[in-house]
Amino acid sequence: MKTRNKIFQTMLLGLVIQAVVAMSLMAQSEGEHGTTMNLSWGSGARAMGLGRAYTALANDPSALFWNPAGLENVQQITFTLFHNQIFEGTTYDFFGLVYPTLNYGSVGFGYARLGTGDIPIRTRYNELQGNANYEESELYISYAKTLPFHILGGVTFKIRRQQFTLINQTATGMGLDIGFIYRPTVDHVLLRNTTLGFNYRNFVSPSLKLGTVTESEPYNLNFGYARYFPIGEGGGGINFVLDYRKNRYVSGSIHTGAEYLFRNIGTIRLGFDNGHLAFGGGVKYSFLEIDYSFGSVADNGAFPATHRFSVTFHIGKTREELILIAEEKRKQRERELVEKTKEEERKQFIAEHLQKGQEFLQNHQYFDAYVEFQQVISVDPFNKTANALLDSADQMIKLELEKRQQEAIAKAVDKELARENKKFVDFHMEKGRLFLEKNQFTDALMEFNLALERAPDDPTIQDAIATTKRRLEEQVRKLVKSGREEFQKGNYSNALRILSEALVLAPDNPQLKEEINTLANRIKLQQYVQKGLQLYDLGEYEQALSLFEEALRMDPTNQQLKQYIERTKRGLGTVEVEMDQEAERQYYKGVDLFLAGRYQEALEIWKELQKKYPYSKKLQDNIRSAEERLRRTKE
Repeated sequence: MKTRNKIFQTMLLGLVIQAVVAMSLMAQSEGEHGTTMNLSWGSGARAMGLGRAYTALANDPSALFWNPAGLENVQQITFTLFHNQIFEGTTYDFFGLVYPTLNYGSVGFGYARLGTGDIPIRTRYNELQGNANYEESELYISYAKTLPFHILGGVTFKIRRQQFTLINQTATGMGLDIGFIYRPTVDHVLLRNTTLGFNYRNFVSPSLKLGTVTESEPYNLNFGYARYFPIGEGGGGINFVLDYRKNRYVSGSIHTGAEYLFRNIGTIRLGFDNGHLAFGGGVKYSFLEIDYSFGSVADNGAFPATHRFSVTFHIGKTREELILIAEEKRKQRERELVEKTKEEERKQFIAEHLQKGQEFLQNHQYFDAYVEFQQVISVDPFNKTANALLDSADQMIKLELEKRQQEAIAKAVDKELARENKKFVDFHMEKGRLFLEKNQFTDALMEFNLALERAPDDPTIQDAIATTKRRLEEQVRKLVKSGREEFQKGNYSNALRILSEALVLAPDNPQLKEEINTLANRIKLQQYVQKGLQLYDLGEYEQALSLFEEALRMDPTNQQLKQYIERTKRGLGTVEVEMDQEAERQYYKGVDLFLAGRYQEALEIWKELQKKYPYSKKLQDNIRSAEERLRRTKE
């Protein structure tokens, strides 16, 4: 009996060993030793169809595995489902979700699982003892951020788990991957639309102990290159990708692929996965993408090629749309802030002028009070206090004016003439008040002065004139302040317009006249310089020189204008300068080089001579010709 049990135990141990070896073989990826799991094959039908050359191109949730820096290339909330039916009930599934933000980078979450079940366990006599299951999985948590110099950086924290029911054990380990993506911004023919990527998988390797042996997955260095070649103007083009992969056990492997994109609708892919052919394609409609690939990742030919499928969903608004929304919100907040500031200024204006009006009213300065209340009503027509006090001031003005005019009529010898004077005064006072309400101070003063001619001693009319002059001075000061602010901002035209309005109100102000003249000269100077630069760019050197010299006469100490004149004179090259013998010999040496097609050498000689003869016409002409030939050669 003991012998039979011993035989059975030996047989069972052999089966366990065979099962573990089988799983190890199944886990061999890219020719690595048995410590590398199938999960290191990668995920995503698009990447598989490109021969797994995805380090630089990663821009979907599978970047959790291929290169976490690629999460920053995902433009909206995106999640992917991937399925690969490997063989004999063994499946590989992946789920990934990416959530990009505008200012804080992108985060990603993913889960991958490889599993096979119902593995029959039999004795050496082919007696079924039961079934076993094997499973390995990884949980991914990733973060990516745009770094300085246009570099994308990312990190993936992963938790790996293995379970084998045959030996009734589970193992768990934690690891870390890091990655970078760089897209050169230099507009050079060799770098245009180019992306470089790097991924250090298992920067921190997960260690798992399934049984008695602790194993760590080896590091894996991935260097990626991608370049996009646009075709036509319809949004189509070709992506070419190349990966070089190296790990602890393999000296290096090459993965390459290409995909043709048709108007962001359909894609055809072809790849070589370390010598194994892969192909696939995809379609996109609205928020949905479906991708397919066919191929094998096992170098030893242990497993046949399989079909792989991915479904990707895009949810919500893209980053570009969110940026536009954020920009609109920012502008809205600015508008609200401006409105709030204006409202606060309006309230302050109302309070100040209401207070001043009440003080004038208490001091029986009715016309001044009337003007202050009128200003309040101009910005707040329904202000009850201002309207009520305005009526009071108006009544007091009319009563005082009426009282004095009646006294004048009573004292007058010619009663009829006195009554005519009263009508005249009333008419022009009313017109003057209307002009004053519209801030037409000059017209108001004319009307009040006409009234004063008929009633020269009337204090009410005198108050009206004094109040109008005060308001005129206030308005002039306000315009001058606003004009100076515009001048400080460089808005010379606005400044000139505002100060000119002030000058209309105060034509005899000498300081204001001087300020306007200075500003007008500054604007004229600026116009000369701008026009001169435009003519210079067009090659109209004579006209440009004339404008620069005119501007310099207006501002003789302007060093920048002197530089413009010097440069224009060189461009003009109107002076026929006689060169010395050595310079002449160098000049003709440059001519010989130019005729021989050696434009750069000729240009260098002539530019050296230009330092000594900056205004030589023939030097200028030849330099321009050489530069033009060089430009055409480069094109």
